[in-house]
Amino acid sequence: MASINLNIESELPKAIRWTDAMTKQLPFAISRALNDTGFDIRNALNGATRQYFNNPVLFTQRAFLVNRSNKRNLTVDIYAERRRARYLRTLISGGQRGQKPFELRFLSEAQASMPKGSRLIPAAIRLTPAGNVSLAALRRIEQQLSTKGRNSTFIGKPSGNNRPAGIYQRMPKGKLKPLFIATPQASYRPMFPMQEIGMKVAERRFGQYLRSSLEQAIATAR
Repeated sequence: MASINLNIESELPKAIRWTDAMTKQLPFAISRALNDTGFDIRNALNGATRQYFNNPVLFTQRAFLVNRSNKRNLTVDIYAERRRARYLRTLISGGQRGQKPFELRFLSEAQASMPKGSRLIPAAIRLTPAGNVSLAALRRIEQQLSTKGRNSTFIGKPSGNNRPAGIYQRMPKGKLKPLFIATPQASYRPMFPMQEIGMKVAERRFGQYLRSSLEQAIATAR
C-alpha cells in the first residue's frame, strides 16, 4: 500500500535552535512591551491632569515618571515624582491632606489662639488660574507680619469678635480682611482616576506591543 512517511529529524536541530532563541528573546520582548506601555500610560496620566484639574501648572502636567523594566525584572512602575506626590496623593485617593510647607511656616509664628495642626483655607485672597496662592502673595504676607497699621497682617484669632482664627490683613477704619481661615482638617474627594486611566491604556496597548516585539524576535531568530 502506498504511504507517505514524514521524518522531521533533519529539521529537528533547526527547530530546537529556533525554540532556544525564542526562549532567550521572550524576556526582552516582554520588557520592551512593558516599557512602551508604561510610557504611554505616563503620557496619558500627564495629559489627563488638564482634564481633571483646573488650569494645572506645568509642574503638575509633568508629574508622572516611568521606572523601566528589564529582562531580569519584568515590572514597570509609573509614579508621581516625590514633590508632586505630596499633594497628588489625596487628589487620587481622597481623604485628609497634610499641612503644606507654607502652613507649617506661618503656624510656627502663630499666636496661642491658633489651633494646633491647622490647615489654612484661602478666603479673601486672589488665587492663580490654577487655584493656588502665588509665592509672591505668600512672601508679601510674611513681610507684613512684623509690621503695624494699614495692610499689615497677623496670625491668630481676632479679639473682641466671633471671627475664626486665621491670617488677617488690617484695612482702613479698623476693618479686617480674612486672607486665610484656619480649620482643624481639610478633606479632598477623589478627583484623579489614576488606576482607571492606566489600566485602560494597558489593556489597549500591551498586547499590541508584545505581538510586535515577538514578531521582531522571530525575525531576528531566523
